[in-house]
This record gives sequence, C-alpha cells and structure tokens, in this order.
Amino acid sequence: MRVALAAFVLGTAAAAALAGCGDDDSCGPGDAPADGITLTIDGETVTYGGFTASENNDCTVNGSGVISVSVHGTQVGGTSSLTLCLPRPDLLGADPVPLVPSRPTPMPDDRAMVIDSSAALAGGCTAQKDLTMMPSGTARFLGYCDGGTSAAGYALELAGIVPLVKTCGATMENVSGTLAGTVAVDVQ
Repeated sequence: MRVALAAFVLGTAAAAALAGCGDDDSCGPGDAPADGITLTIDGETVTYGGFTASENNDCTVNGSGVISVSVHGTQVGGTSSLTLCLPRPDLLGADPVPLVPSRPTPMPDDRAMVIDSSAALAGGCTAQKDLTMMPSGTARFLGYCDGGTSAAGYALELAGIVPLVKTCGATMENVSGTLAGTVAVDVQ
C-alpha cells in the first residue's frame, strides 16, 4: 500500500511539474530585478522596468483559440516604453524564441513580437523602433507557469538587436539598439 501511495504521489508531482503547475516552486521571477532590461544605443544605456503582462488580444493568431498577451515596461526615470506581444503564450517557456517584428496579422510561428522600443536619450534625443526593419535575437520566459497566467509572475530575458530611428533636433539617423538583461514580470 505504501509503495502504491508513494508511486501515486511521485507520479502526481511529475505530472504537475510537466504541466507548469502554479504551485510549483520553480514558478515566478526568482531573483530577477524589477528593472533589469537595458537598451544600449551609441554607447548610451537606458534601463526598463515595471514590466506587466496581461491578456489583451492584441496579436492573437487567427484560429489558435489562444488569447495573446502584451508585456509592457517603462524606461526608468522616463515614459518611453518597451512592449512585446506574445501571440501564443501557451507555447512559451525557458527555451529561447526569436524576436520578430510587429505584424497586423501574426504568423503561426510568431512567439515574441517587438511592438515598441522607444527611449529618451541624453541631449534631448529620442529613439523609436524603425518599423521598416526586423529585430533579431531571442526572448526567454523563466519561471513561466500555466501558460504565463500564474499569479507568481515570471522572468523575461532578452538578448538582441532592435533597429531604431534616433532623432536629435532636426537630425534623424538609423541606429541599432542592443537589448540585454532579465527582468521580473508581474502578471495582471
């Protein structure tokens, strides 16, 4: 009887771990900081924090039956933002997924769309995502449980390049911004 009970308990725990159970100790952002994503442009680095995630249906893949999730953070000490849309939050986890551009209709393989990447820079300059170019790099979702709906939240890790348009007064130039870091995401 004890052996059968032990096997049942172990089997149930293994099934919960595979399902991304919200009670699993591995759920949540761990030690990820609240303001851990950086964007470096021409040697200047800005930091983003206060990331939240919510089901907004902004980039849902047609016919998937899954509601997309928007992940949004703000530049520390400013109002510029970094926003991703996750068309298939049910398919994410610790494996890296490619960053893709924002599209009116997401492709079935899109996992992490870069919607906005803007920054307020020194000298009154600004940077905005270049809508004509594609980002590169990856996103990872650590401590990600229940398809991203666990109240424990999770950690977002970014590593990549985002094409930007830098504006300083009347001067505009195409530049690249380097995304890096890991940040805690609060699920709403």
